[in-house]
Amino acid sequence: MTEKLHTGHRERLRQRLMTYGADALCEHELLELMLFYALPRINTNELAHSLINEFGTLNNILNAPVDELTKVRGVGVPTAEFIRLVAEMCGEYEASVPEYDKLPDIDSLCRFFLGYFGGGAEGLCLIVCLSDDLDITGKVSFTAHCLAEGRSEMRRIASMLLRGGCTRIALGISHPERQPIPDDGDFTLLRTLSEKLGAIGISVEDCVICGQDSTYSMKRSGAFSFGR
Repeated sequence: MTEKLHTGHRERLRQRLMTYGADALCEHELLELMLFYALPRINTNELAHSLINEFGTLNNILNAPVDELTKVRGVGVPTAEFIRLVAEMCGEYEASVPEYDKLPDIDSLCRFFLGYFGGGAEGLCLIVCLSDDLDITGKVSFTAHCLAEGRSEMRRIASMLLRGGCTRIALGISHPERQPIPDDGDFTLLRTLSEKLGAIGISVEDCVICGQDSTYSMKRSGAFSFGR
């Protein structure tokens, strides 16, 4: 019975990944699904949580040495080497991605987010890091669901932004099935990010809601107060 529950859970994760992409999964869910391919007969949910408890973030896990990974109960040498292989492949992919564009004004920012989401899943979110010259210097994707689920996602976001030296961000939120008018959940999400990131010196420049092939800039509308 327990094995059937695990199998059904893994299949639901697979379907979410294949339908909506990695943005639709929380960090521990991505790790759990990745580990399943190395350990198809093991409850990788428990192992994923053990690894995150030990190393803190998915990035730290991927960059951990094999001998450190194998100190976690349930991680043998083949599994640790599989994790390192995934890390190396991610590095090769990132090296092949072209430089990001400049976003000189609100219209450009709105077009960028609309093109990025392209009618994607409900609640997908994207943070873009902006330089003083309004170049995009990095991106962090997540879902509103994962951010609301616990502190680990907020820590992941903050860690990635700090590691990139980011001090200014813009936030995009996808609501593909309705008009792009912010609701209470959007305001709560934005205030949470603004407060948590503001405490570490990162300011929110704008929040763009995307839906039904149109956009809504909170900065332009005055719906939210942004500090510079």
